[in-house]
Amino acid sequence: MNKPPAGNGTLVSNGAAPSLRAQRLDPIESLPPAPPLSLEEMREEVERALAEVEFPAPEGAERLAEAARYALLGGGKRVRPILVMAAAQAFGVPVGEVLPTACAIELIHTNSLIVDDLPAMEDDIAILAGCALLSEAQRLILADQPGSPHLRNRLLQAVLEATGTAGMVGGQFLDVTKYRPRDRDDLERLQMLKTGTLLVASVRCGTLIATDRTDPAFDSFAASLGSLFQVVDDILDETGKARWLGKIPGSDRLAGRMTHVTMFGLRQARETAKGLHERSLESLAEIDARVPGSTQPLREIADLVYRRKQ
Repeated sequence: MNKPPAGNGTLVSNGAAPSLRAQRLDPIESLPPAPPLSLEEMREEVERALAEVEFPAPEGAERLAEAARYALLGGGKRVRPILVMAAAQAFGVPVGEVLPTACAIELIHTNSLIVDDLPAMEDDIAILAGCALLSEAQRLILADQPGSPHLRNRLLQAVLEATGTAGMVGGQFLDVTKYRPRDRDDLERLQMLKTGTLLVASVRCGTLIATDRTDPAFDSFAASLGSLFQVVDDILDETGKARWLGKIPGSDRLAGRMTHVTMFGLRQARETAKGLHERSLESLAEIDARVPGSTQPLREIADLVYRRKQ
């Protein structure tokens, strides 16, 4: 994935959750549009790139590398790396230019799945495989991502802010300790931390690589998508079938977790999902008017998230 460096920029955090202070320049300066890839073509590119990720291991530790690769290549929709690619493509950037960062974010997401699946913190191999995924994710950004050292540092900071105690890890902690949100705003905060922050970081990394800055319309789209993803999850936990949920339907309710369904009812949760989907499309309409490339893959992702089996 090694490519020549290009680009720089500045990252500013607001503290509570991963946040890049957006700077709007209108019209957006960008490269001439590259030939666009479809959603499926992007997924194929991600799968090829992930298959090339290596986990060098000393003699005797080969099983650790195998465990990390097994977790990474075990399948999945690859939504997060595709978001990086689709955001960059909207500015005309070839998706190959963002693959190292896209893959890094998928490695981090895979680690979160390992943590979620642990029945207890006793599975040493799984924990070490997760550590290997986190380490390789950082190396991919710092060593393989095209761009100046300043840009690579910005990307790494954006990803780490999204995944640390002020982001995904903090959200996972609140979830596993059965934190009970006080109201709708508190529930949305918890769910954004656990699920939304990494989705937002994915889109932001794509815009950073493409333009050296973030954009409020892309941020708005990503935030709506992150919230939509979790609300639909809440709905599916109540209405889905065990064979494609991968868990017992109603498990959140049985575990005493507070969700949009358990707090406000199924009908209201569906109305919330509908509103978030519409809001994400409104952001894309604003983006369409200002970028040279295609936003169709972003639109398809929003539609797919919303239309999962409800």
